Amino acid sequence: MHHVLPGKLIVYLNYLHVFCCSSSAVDVSKNSSHTLPCQSRHIYCLKCLQKSMNEYIQSNTAPVCHSTLCDYELSRYDVACLPLEADMIKRLLTCVKSTQRAKCPLCSFYVDFNIMDDLQKHAATCNSENFIPCEYCHCPYNIYQLDDHSRQCRNVPSSQQQQALIDFILPRTKYPLTAQQIRVFIEHRKKTRLPLDPHSIIETLAEFDSAFPLEVPTRVCDICMDTCVYDDIFVFGCEEHHKLCYGCFETSCTTKMNSNEILTCGMCAYELQEGEIKQLRVSADQKKQYLDYQIQKTFNAYAGSTRGVIKCPNQACKWVAEAQNPNDRFQVQCPLCGYEFCSLCNQQYHFRTTCQQIPEITQRWFFWCNTERGNYWQARAQQDANFRAQFEDYERQKTANIQRNQELAQRYTELLADENFKAQNCRLCPHCQRVVQRLEGCDSMVCGRNYHGGDQQSGCGQSFQWSRALPYAPIANTGPQQVANNLAAPEQQKLVVHQGVQCDTCHNEVQGIRFDCVHCASLIFCEKCEQRSTLEHSNAIRDQQKQQHVFQLISQALN
Repeated sequence: MHHVLPGKLIVYLNYLHVFCCSSSAVDVSKNSSHTLPCQSRHIYCLKCLQKSMNEYIQSNTAPVCHSTLCDYELSRYDVACLPLEADMIKRLLTCVKSTQRAKCPLCSFYVDFNIMDDLQKHAATCNSENFIPCEYCHCPYNIYQLDDHSRQCRNVPSSQQQQALIDFILPRTKYPLTAQQIRVFIEHRKKTRLPLDPHSIIETLAEFDSAFPLEVPTRVCDICMDTCVYDDIFVFGCEEHHKLCYGCFETSCTTKMNSNEILTCGMCAYELQEGEIKQLRVSADQKKQYLDYQIQKTFNAYAGSTRGVIKCPNQACKWVAEAQNPNDRFQVQCPLCGYEFCSLCNQQYHFRTTCQQIPEITQRWFFWCNTERGNYWQARAQQDANFRAQFEDYERQKTANIQRNQELAQRYTELLADENFKAQNCRLCPHCQRVVQRLEGCDSMVCGRNYHGGDQQSGCGQSFQWSRALPYAPIANTGPQQVANNLAAPEQQKLVVHQGVQCDTCHNEVQGIRFDCVHCASLIFCEKCEQRSTLEHSNAIRDQQKQQHVFQLISQALN
């Protein structure tokens, strides 16, 4: 419903009193005045406005609404909008001290507009109606790009998602803030369960003008003693937890590298780990240079000593570390390339089994998948009609098993070749039982490297005589019949109950043959679920581009 204003009221609204001069009311409809964007919306006649702004130019002071009555400080955008000559605006802009940004009427974000053309260019491309916030990083995206972005964004770490939100907000606040201030503000809103959408954050910050409402945590650098925000301080892994700013961190590393010293904490002898060197705020090439240097210095430090060493078996990787207990078997994940391996045999890590058992377990698993699974279920179906459905399921799954069996066949072929090579060329270290090879030279050996240094490999670092070391004993190529011989007769299998052991698929107590994945911390299947479940596991491992896992067949209860 529209209300018609009385004629006298319309005339009154068109004529408003100006703020500073004593002249009569001006007609706002005839562009004879200008309203400044202060909270009181003060109105100037053009004559007074020009006089006032000229005084600020002459005194080279920041322009405000009124020198004594209104302290609203004009931004660059406010000055650009004044109805003054271009030359006067240009001179007045040099006096502006305010860092306030102008608010776009379309997207409601604050943008750096220095002149009207900036606003017009932004407005031409600003289309906030078609933008929707991402549910992961909360940044607004065009509706046609949102799905593609969300699929990528949901797979990145939460820290990276938050950094994207910080980067989006940073140039759009009313007053410029630092990334650390925005991060602190976002964390505060998370704790208080407040919305994380950019508009809500930016408008809340705008209420405080140029003042930041929260305290930003700081720390003092132990070298230069400068006070830095927490994010600009690196805390070392030494016992004293020394704290250096990233500038001193880089300087310390450069100085030690130029002095041919191993890279350490800038305050003590703690040797830097790969993960710590990666935190340096330098270019990728510089970071690689530091990493390669530290690896080489670590090699040199271990050479000639009796300390045990663990080296990544990945030929393309140079990672090496000291082994505190070189005779113990434990899982190692290379911090450089991510490869996982056994500390003793350098092969894919194996749980609940020794390194010497793996070749035999691999052989049995290959024969089971290739032929003996079918023979076993055929025999059980003949003995008990209840198992006919299991045998029929095996027949249906034959095609799906082809790729896995081919991969296992290749692994088994490589295993036999490796076993034959070790039998002819290798012996066992009498201290840690690692497989060692003598290339040439005298009878004196050091586990993990050449006797006179160089060619560093994983080893315990102990000396021994090659002629006195036990030869490597390969597995016997027994063929698939050995698997059948090791299993109880079908009529006896129903008596085998693995008490307290549940199948990870059907969750029933395991009866008959038990299948344990030796490369997983805990993964057990019963014989009825084994074929489908191990095949699904095999496909998942293949998707991860890892070597196929091997299952151990346990036909007798262990408890």
